[in-house]
Amino acid sequence: MKQVLVISGKGGTGKTTLAGVFARMAAPCVMADCDVDAADLHIILAPEKAEEKDFYGGSKARIDPAGCVSCGACFRVCRFDAVREDPYTINQDLCEGCGVCVWNCPAKTIIFEKALSGRWGISFCRFGTFAGARLEPAEENSGKLVALIRAEAKKAAEAAGAEWVVLDGPPGIGCPVLASIGGVDAAVAVAEPTLSGIHDFTRLAELLKKQGIKGRLLVNKWDLNPEKAEELEKLAAGYGFGLLGRVPFDESIIEELLARRTAGEALPGPASAAMEAAWKKLKESI
Repeated sequence: MKQVLVISGKGGTGKTTLAGVFARMAAPCVMADCDVDAADLHIILAPEKAEEKDFYGGSKARIDPAGCVSCGACFRVCRFDAVREDPYTINQDLCEGCGVCVWNCPAKTIIFEKALSGRWGISFCRFGTFAGARLEPAEENSGKLVALIRAEAKKAAEAAGAEWVVLDGPPGIGCPVLASIGGVDAAVAVAEPTLSGIHDFTRLAELLKKQGIKGRLLVNKWDLNPEKAEELEKLAAGYGFGLLGRVPFDESIIEELLARRTAGEALPGPASAAMEAAWKKLKESI
């Protein structure tokens, strides 16, 4: 079983579009959407409705009014303005789950409860098994949820004897990205030939370098700015990245996505052909 992760330094580079093509080319496979803060791989894969399971990623405080002595200790130590006076209560939307109020309550009347942070599930789509998850609005601990969904995807792959696990990773360089990259067999970075695209790719390349992971670069819409595309490729080579391919701008991709299909699934074009070629090159290399 090989795990392929598709990532990007920022959102909107075509990362999920590429992950969808990889899933189609690798079918039957296991797919996992690790971008739990803004999951959208399910839109083009259209998996069956899954039985969702709750994810508890952290805890939040609650004051038991029966034991509260109204000393105000919780109000004084809370740095997130989550504690309200008269009577003393805790606003769950503002509580960060740090536990400081719990430790400082002399009456030991503040309860620290597990908080529902998101939901996840395993289902099936036309390319195999799909593992999906999403955080609840304004919730955190996405790194923990990413680790969970990756573990479940791996279990599903082992149970099905799948050769490939295709991971649609989160953008950026934060905690969910760190939870996505560990133990993968290939990390494919999708970047666009723009000034901001080069900046964000550099941050991602630095992260992979520190983690000892060799990346592969795919330049999306390279023909919109060939000079910046060349600059991006030279930068990537300096970080030890291999060039997986160049994808041209192609309006047919929009039609495919609007129809909830992967690129090239019904309307073959130069962009989908470049993505398919990138998969074949990646497959041969690992």
